[in-house]
Amino acid sequence: MNKYTSKLAIFFILIGVGTAYAYQKQNDDLPQANTINIDKSISSKQADIMMLAARKYSAFWNTGEEKYLYQALAPNFIDLNLPQGRKQGRQGPIEASKWFRGVVPDLKAKIIEMTVVKNKVILQLEFSGHFKGKFHNDIGQGQEIKFSAVDVYTIKDGKIATNWHLEDNQTLINQLTKHIPAKGFQLKSSVLKEGESIAANQYWNQFGCSGANDRPDLSWSGAPKNSKSFAVSFYDKDAPTGSGFWHWIVYDIPKGTTNISAKKLPTGALAANTDIGNKDYLGPCPPKGRKHTYVFTLHALDVENLNPPKNATSALIRFFINKHTIGKTTLSVTAGPRE
Repeated sequence: MNKYTSKLAIFFILIGVGTAYAYQKQNDDLPQANTINIDKSISSKQADIMMLAARKYSAFWNTGEEKYLYQALAPNFIDLNLPQGRKQGRQGPIEASKWFRGVVPDLKAKIIEMTVVKNKVILQLEFSGHFKGKFHNDIGQGQEIKFSAVDVYTIKDGKIATNWHLEDNQTLINQLTKHIPAKGFQLKSSVLKEGESIAANQYWNQFGCSGANDRPDLSWSGAPKNSKSFAVSFYDKDAPTGSGFWHWIVYDIPKGTTNISAKKLPTGALAANTDIGNKDYLGPCPPKGRKHTYVFTLHALDVENLNPPKNATSALIRFFINKHTIGKTTLSVTAGPRE
């Protein structure tokens, strides 16, 4: 039982809802509820009218067809907890549906449970589909989308006058930002192995470390066919800064490139500032007595050139890299503990 189902169950107990009501199915093209609960004081006729309005609004979210919205919502409909940036009234959900279907084109809405009490209909909904559009900086790769919501409709004259709603936005955001590795996309090095420690010569030569700051070679295969350029970064995820530490960032690596040598960048590739403020590669150098994990990440991008603003910060360049990423692969190594 999830948190939404729990809240509904408690609510039903408090209001004294009767047993599930097996109403006569009508408008079979509208979503049907798996479970229906109806207050004993409500007549069958009135319950049917109220449930029909709720099912029509669910059909709008299930199909995106505006005719269902106009059939379900009163002309003076009010959203009682209007999301930031959404218009009040009917226009709000119309625009929200169009935008969300751009992100999840096959969006479906299912009624898990429906309760009718007094002048209200309470729904537990389940939304599902696949992320194939674009959400802020993330391009969908077909990730499965499934999250719950609770809607409370006030019904007047057979239409929804007001709506209070609660969505499991955290689950949705997690699903929209979950990255699916490109199949077969692999990053390797002749001198590094996944999960193993770096060699002594690969340590930095400052902050107490005395390595040669030798940069490893990198090579890759299986990049997405529509890759137009590449970017690579090197990051200390355990650095005691609260946000890690960026040791190396290179972008505008031309398409068709399959390797970076230990001494030279590919023609046309550009380096961004590291967290120390220069554009040179910085080898690992964890604090004494600590072992850190460092991650090389190769991004396949959907643009030939990032074209960041002049004097763009490292963070802004990484923003553009993530915005245009269509696939990525990683190679993780460790360093330390050193004495």
